[in-house]
Amino acid sequence: MGEHQPDIQLIANLVVLRPDGHVLFVRYQRDDERWWLPGGDLEPYEHPDERARAILDGFSGLKVMSMAMEEVESFRGRRGWHVIFTYRVEADGGPGGDLPAEWFPPDRLPRTMHGKWERDRVSRVLSLAG
Repeated sequence: MGEHQPDIQLIANLVVLRPDGHVLFVRYQRDDERWWLPGGDLEPYEHPDERARAILDGFSGLKVMSMAMEEVESFRGRRGWHVIFTYRVEADGGPGGDLPAEWFPPDRLPRTMHGKWERDRVSRVLSLAG
């Protein structure tokens, strides 16, 4: 008997850090007060690095100095299985682009879409530094 296989969502997630330690957050839903870390679903056969670069290209004012995958995590989500590739990105400049985006100090992050998940990702990436 064929069991239904869960959907698998592959996601590139970016923790973008400015030299002063501020973290970039975006608003994907303009009518929602909550913020997201920049990210996006991978297309079929797309490498996570390609998706991460495409996300960064959407911020016309950013000067990216470095980008590196920091960790991969997986968990069961509402829409199936999530596999998340988290990148640490060193960048500077005004974000620019089509989406509302702002820099926040790591000790005063905004209200986020997924509760403390975003805060945990920022803390984790900051703790992996050096």
